[in-house]
Amino acid sequence: MRIQTVPSDTVDVLIAEDDTLTRQTLRLLLELRGYLCAEARDGRQALALARDQPPRCVLLDLVMPGLDSFAVAHRLRADLRTFMAHIHCLTELQSRWVREQAQRAGIEECLTKSVDGHSLLEIVGSEVKREGEVKAAVVSGLTKTQAEDMLDWLENHSCTGLAVTNEEGGYAVRCICPPGFRLDQAEDNNALRLVRTGT
Repeated sequence: MRIQTVPSDTVDVLIAEDDTLTRQTLRLLLELRGYLCAEARDGRQALALARDQPPRCVLLDLVMPGLDSFAVAHRLRADLRTFMAHIHCLTELQSRWVREQAQRAGIEECLTKSVDGHSLLEIVGSEVKREGEVKAAVVSGLTKTQAEDMLDWLENHSCTGLAVTNEEGGYAVRCICPPGFRLDQAEDNNALRLVRTGT
């Protein structure tokens, strides 16, 4: 059993938008409120930036060169460094099909491209909190039974964002620890414990 902790976030909001004016307008609006932002002009650049500096929140243009927002969101959700980010897509299309595809990709909300600044700041403000940093972790090298037992344990200990993946070498469980805690191995190497951060 191995435990990995996601590196500390370094970017508040990643903005992936191929229209330069829209991208820069969103960045200026957010930076004026003190948020640290990164810009990407297409899906591939967004993924590269997210790997280097995992963001807390991602704003994805629905249609971008190379990879669209659905493909980018799928990859962000599959990566340990970025799976806990809040992901939204910016679109002029508000069809049922778009909403269903967005949900399947792990996108939390479809925002109209003409989203007003006040609404966007409310959304980002509710998701980007620096106090009591939240830690994400993955426990790998598990059997199927161990993974199932671990899911129950994590849920009973107020962990969220639970997911199980079948990886080479066994199963892996991903979770988000309660604020102020991190996941650690107990004295019994096959058990877990939650430890206050800083201890």
